Amino acid sequence: MTARPRPVSTDEAYVARRIVDCCLRENLRGLIEHGRRADPDAALLRAWPHEAPPFWWRVTHLPGGTLWIPAETRDYMQAIGTSSHGWLHERDGIARYEDAAARWLERLGEALDDDTVALHRQYAEEAACAAAHRRLAREGYAAHAGRLAFALTHADDAERALLCDQVASYRDHPFYPTARAKSGFGDDDLRTYAPEFAPTFALCWLAVPKASLTLTTPAPSFWPSMADVGLPPGLETTHAVLPVHPLTWDRLDAFELPEGTLRAPDRFLSVRPTLSVRTVVPVAHTRHHVKLPLLMRTLGALNLRLIKPSTIYDGHWFERVLRHLGDTDPALRGRYVHVDESHGGHVDEARHLAYIVRTYPASQGETPIPVAAFCASMPDGRPLALHVADRFHGGDVSAWWSTYVALMCDVHLRLWLQHGIALESNQQNAVLAYRPDGPPSLWMKDNDAARVRLDRLYATSPSLKHLDLPRDPRLSVDGDDALARMFCTITLQLCLLAVLEGVAERVPEWRRPFYAVLADTLDRSLETLAAEGIDVSPARRLLDGETLPVKYLLSAGSLLSKQATGAADINKFYGDSGPNFMRDPALRGAR
Repeated sequence: MTARPRPVSTDEAYVARRIVDCCLRENLRGLIEHGRRADPDAALLRAWPHEAPPFWWRVTHLPGGTLWIPAETRDYMQAIGTSSHGWLHERDGIARYEDAAARWLERLGEALDDDTVALHRQYAEEAACAAAHRRLAREGYAAHAGRLAFALTHADDAERALLCDQVASYRDHPFYPTARAKSGFGDDDLRTYAPEFAPTFALCWLAVPKASLTLTTPAPSFWPSMADVGLPPGLETTHAVLPVHPLTWDRLDAFELPEGTLRAPDRFLSVRPTLSVRTVVPVAHTRHHVKLPLLMRTLGALNLRLIKPSTIYDGHWFERVLRHLGDTDPALRGRYVHVDESHGGHVDEARHLAYIVRTYPASQGETPIPVAAFCASMPDGRPLALHVADRFHGGDVSAWWSTYVALMCDVHLRLWLQHGIALESNQQNAVLAYRPDGPPSLWMKDNDAARVRLDRLYATSPSLKHLDLPRDPRLSVDGDDALARMFCTITLQLCLLAVLEGVAERVPEWRRPFYAVLADTLDRSLETLAAEGIDVSPARRLLDGETLPVKYLLSAGSLLSKQATGAADINKFYGDSGPNFMRDPALRGAR
């Protein structure tokens, strides 16, 4: 007896496969630990509507029955992954085909405690949101494809930057399965405020009592007056204006506001969204980006995109440190610049009433490209990386990859091993500034979640001891383990391996040569540091290990609580299960 497969949309199938894959990667419910390769009976296989997989992974320890997962071997991020979006559920000798994300999460949550089952159900809602928002993103791409073709060639510097962000917005996070979901955004919200649709809108403003408002520096010159937002000019003596995103504005009634706060009747400052959605660019002041709290959840139900006031200060702390190192370390000079994040404000430490202004360098004709954009499709079907190679490397894709890898390895290994800093510069925050007349440099920003060994930093830069310590105690670490995991999961896996694999999806023959370049560059960077007397053993231990650490994104915060995992930070929970390409002779010797 078999059941006919329930049809799912392309977007639902895409999200379901990513979820199953991630659960295998993180060994959730012991899927890898207790599963094994096996061959189903022919009678069971009659329920399978797709091509036969490379092999089947049989899971028998869950209480609801046996799962038969179509599987394949991997050498990237996980040893075993799914080869399809569906699976077979066997009970009492009967196999049924299933392929809905909600059903998978129900299977995975069987017999667990009520709180964990509730997390699974909540995540099923996030999966449905991701599928719906993926459909809308495709709608946005179709509407804007004509503009996207000019992402690298538009005459206006600011427009190139926004177009590159928009290109990136159509590419999912490589590892978090439901990253497409902007939970809290309806369809109209997405069209009105998300970068996939390139909208322009004006900000809302509150007039808050000055006694409740903390500013790190004087407000920007383009901030409105009371009259600009429709309030009496006399309020200037007692109140100050605070920007609010329109989506947050409509939901402020759910929060307590300081006594005496007034809602301004008029909007002011036309802006456009960047890749981060909650960071916007004033149309008339494009060197400045304004980061605002947004009642939206991304990358997990606990990731509400508000602004913790301490991050204003911690981000500026790392900015000053990195600026100092870029000025004083000859090996880093000219390799990166850090945007100015000195200005921010918050009301009585409230996360929903805060903002940060970032001021970018004056344009010298650069084209800033977030790493998230490299693998995104351009209208001709090729990834943006190939267009970057055409425009800035004379069409030499190998030169593009070699230059990019060298910049990332040289900068981040030196920051870690010499100065004790590992940056959480993910694909969105890692920005390459390309120019026609020289090599690219990094534009750094948003480093409020980095990790630092203060003893090592002060050994190389004793003058930095005058700075106050970071406010978040988790940012300061005693040893190299936390730095190694961050370097591996952010710089190596998100910014290098994910880009390599994304480009190789389109051109498979480049995969092994690109791996060889990466392995050689890591070795060469470490040899250079060792020749200067810098201890590179922490990196060698990482790269010589049997496996690499992998960030477990669903285990901490989405499908399991922090209490269940013991994670101090849901964004920094790891498992040591990633295949290590540095130990693979076939990849290292492919040049």
